[in-house]
Amino acid sequence: MVRYVCLLLAFVLLSSMVLPDATPDANMRRADKAYAKADFAEAAEWYQKVLEKEPENVQALYKLGISYLEMREPRKARLCLDKVNKLNPQFGQKVIVNLAEALHQNYEFEEAIKYYQQEIYGTGRADWNYVEVIRKRIEECKAGMDLLKQPSVAQVVNLGAGINSADVEFSPVLAINDSVLLFTSHKAPEGPEQIRISNKKNNNWQTSKEYLPATNTKAGHAIVTVSPNGKVLYTYSPADGLRSYDESKNSWVNPKPMPIPLNQLANESSVHITEDGQYAFFASDRPGGFGGLDLYVSQRFPDGTWSAAINLGASVNTAYDEEAPFVDFQTKTLFFSSRGHNTMGGYDIFKSEMRDGKWQPARNVGYPINSPHDDLYFTLNKGRTTAYFSSDRPDGMGALDIYQILFLAQ
Repeated sequence: MVRYVCLLLAFVLLSSMVLPDATPDANMRRADKAYAKADFAEAAEWYQKVLEKEPENVQALYKLGISYLEMREPRKARLCLDKVNKLNPQFGQKVIVNLAEALHQNYEFEEAIKYYQQEIYGTGRADWNYVEVIRKRIEECKAGMDLLKQPSVAQVVNLGAGINSADVEFSPVLAINDSVLLFTSHKAPEGPEQIRISNKKNNNWQTSKEYLPATNTKAGHAIVTVSPNGKVLYTYSPADGLRSYDESKNSWVNPKPMPIPLNQLANESSVHITEDGQYAFFASDRPGGFGGLDLYVSQRFPDGTWSAAINLGASVNTAYDEEAPFVDFQTKTLFFSSRGHNTMGGYDIFKSEMRDGKWQPARNVGYPINSPHDDLYFTLNKGRTTAYFSSDRPDGMGALDIYQILFLAQ
């Protein structure tokens, strides 16, 4: 009997400690704490627990919707935010633009435009800069509607678990006759960056591994390209800008800064060296450009120095960012990513051909290569049969994944 009473008391005490944690208020506090730390996956779990008991809790629904947006799950975000808008139209103007973003990211462009326009009407003339941002979103949706009508020229495939993970994988680079894939990986959102390598075997990419041991690396550097002979590796870091590592000299511990004008007290975030080694195309936000990051070109002189950089002009650059140049030397075609032109959202991949000494107006390479998300770091194989790029589109394995483009026969 005494044993039974003790067990009963223990059960009561245990219940008194557990029950408060199971209340919606306790779950909401846990959710809000994770949300404040930008741990949106954990926050979503706790908001879902709140909604199991309080399915019309508008605050939980709204923050769950934002968490899904941050986790690149626009379909789920749309359901949450649409319910918030229906339950409480007075909840706040902010839900309108977030709902528009969810629709935009989910390719529901026409519906997204309606909510973006509603956001403009609600904002009025008080903040013209913000209104211009929303107007650009509307133009992106219109571009998306047009691009979806065009015939597809490619199939896009995620490279899978041998390359991608729940972390961030980006900036694929092909080397050694396209038999080697180098790329950068880091823990989201701000973990240390690590250059990784995968070898092709029987036409399949093998599980990647570290390119260099941790004891022989320069922390925080991401690969951006390799030299035509495959012996020099070029990297970028916010602290050091563009640097070069000559494999034959084992100089990785102290990589050399790229020379002026490729490093010029500005943010030079990417570079591509042409097949003949004579031209460097790079991104920079130096003064005198069109706005944000612009693309420039510099020519190498016989003595190894580089000419003054030339801005590629209005056919390529816009008031927004242009990034990650890649040049197909044989066809004189420049591929790059841009937030401007007729992007359908985020960065899209564009191309421009050199004709009669001039870069032609940039053209969007189309859907499904591009999406309403960030599509960057295009690199083409030598046979022009396939290409690779990075994207944070939904249904990937992590924040940024590496995808392969399989061009369709025309």
